[in-house]
Amino acid sequence: MKTTGNPRNYGVFYAPATIFFLAFAALLLIQSCDEHDEVGMDLYKMDGRYEVRMESLDTLTLKAITSFDDSVGMNLGSSNILGIIDDPVFGKTRASIYTETRLSTNNLSLGESPVLDSVHLVLAYTGHNYGQLETFQTIRVYELSENFPDKDTLYSNLVIPHHPGGITRNPAGHYFRPAPKDSVMVDTIIQPPQIRIPLADAFGQKLVDASGTETFENVSNYLDKFKGLYITVDDELDGKGSKYRINMLAHMSAIELYYHNEGEEHQRIQRFLINEFCKRSTRVEHFGYDHVHEVLRSQVKEGDQEATDSLLFVHSLGLLRANIHIPHLEDVSDIPRMLINKAELVVPVDEEFITEEFPAPENLLLLRIRDDGNLGYLEDYMMGSDYFGGRFDEGKMQYTFNISQYLQFVLQGDYPNDGLALLVAGASVDMSRVVLHGPGRTKEPVRLKIYYSVFD
Repeated sequence: MKTTGNPRNYGVFYAPATIFFLAFAALLLIQSCDEHDEVGMDLYKMDGRYEVRMESLDTLTLKAITSFDDSVGMNLGSSNILGIIDDPVFGKTRASIYTETRLSTNNLSLGESPVLDSVHLVLAYTGHNYGQLETFQTIRVYELSENFPDKDTLYSNLVIPHHPGGITRNPAGHYFRPAPKDSVMVDTIIQPPQIRIPLADAFGQKLVDASGTETFENVSNYLDKFKGLYITVDDELDGKGSKYRINMLAHMSAIELYYHNEGEEHQRIQRFLINEFCKRSTRVEHFGYDHVHEVLRSQVKEGDQEATDSLLFVHSLGLLRANIHIPHLEDVSDIPRMLINKAELVVPVDEEFITEEFPAPENLLLLRIRDDGNLGYLEDYMMGSDYFGGRFDEGKMQYTFNISQYLQFVLQGDYPNDGLALLVAGASVDMSRVVLHGPGRTKEPVRLKIYYSVFD
C-alpha cells in the first residue's frame, strides 16, 4: 500500500484527504448492515467523482501454534489459588500458596502462663472455582525454611525451600472436599465458606513458647522465627479435581491459636493474620505433557506445525498460549485505492471440549509479539473492551477481536509483523482453559476478516 507524506494525516489506512468523507460514509454503511457478508453487493457513487465498492476479505493465510506461556506475577490482588486438576485434555496442574503471617501487635503477650488448646490454619474462599468440586483433596502445610525473596514481583514458577516435615495435625494431611460456596459452623456460629485445617500441636507450642520473648517484639523478629507457610495439595486424586480462589486478605484467613492461661476456665484466641503487608504468591506446576490430548502433545513436545491446523490450546495461570502469525499480510497493500474500515480476528471455540466442569474463559486477551520476544498491548485494546472485543460469545461459540489499528501499524511499518499471542485474560486469577479451532480447519477456522472500501 503506497503512502505519501505522513500517513497518519490521512485517516486510518492512508486514504487521501479528498476521499475521507467517502470512507466515513462507507464505515457507516458497514455498521448499519445486519450481516457483514452483505457488504460489497452494490456500487455507490458520490458527486460523480468516485465509485466506492464495499468488500470483505477473509482468505489471508494464518499460521498458529500452541506455545508455553511465560510465568505470571502472582503476588498482586487479594486472592491466591489452591487446588489440583487432572484434566483429560490439558493434563494435571496444581496451584499451591506461599504466604507470610503477621503479628497482630508488637510485643505480643499471651499472658503469664499460656497453655495450648489447639491451632488451625483458616483460609477463606472467594467463591470462585474451576473443575470438579466433588473430588476430595488432601492439603499439606509446611513451614518455610527460607524467607521470601526481596523482589517486587513474585512469579508463578517461584520455589521457596520448606522444611520436609508437614505441620498438619494429621501427618497424612488434611483430607477434605472443596466447598467454596458452603457456610460452615464454627463454635455454634455460622461463618462464611472457609477451609479450616487443624495444625500439629508441636507448631502451636512453638507459638505459645514465643510469647513474651523477642520473637514477638516486632515483625522482623517474628519472620526470623516464622518465615511463612507453604500450602499445597497431594498430586494423587480420585477424580478430575478442582482449583479454587482463596481470599487471603479476609479477616478469617489467618493462623488461629486457641489457648488458656493456667487457672482460667475460658478459652482465648490469638490470630496471626495474613494481611496486605504479607508477602505471598501462587506457585503453578504442570506434571508434563505426556498424558494430554494427542494434538496438544504433538505441538508442545514436537513443535508439529501441521497439528495446529485442527486445534489450538490456551490455558490460564501462565501455562499455554496460542501464537498467531499473518505471513502474507503485505498482500493487502497490493489492492489499489483501498481503505480498510475494520479488521477482525475471529477465533472459534471447539464445543467438544466445553463441559459444565470446564467452561470456556469469559475473556481472552490478544497481545502483539514485540521484536524482542516480549509481549505488548495493542492500541485497539486501549480503546476499551466494547471496541476491542475478546469476550466469549456463547451463541456464536467464538471470540472476536478488533485489530484495525494493529493492522495499520504493521502495514505502515511501525510494527514488525512478528505475530500475536492469544491467552486467557486475567491469567493470575483465572483458572480456566479452552480449545480453539486452528487455521487449517475446513469448517470455521480461526481467520482474519478485513472490511474495506475500494475507490475507483
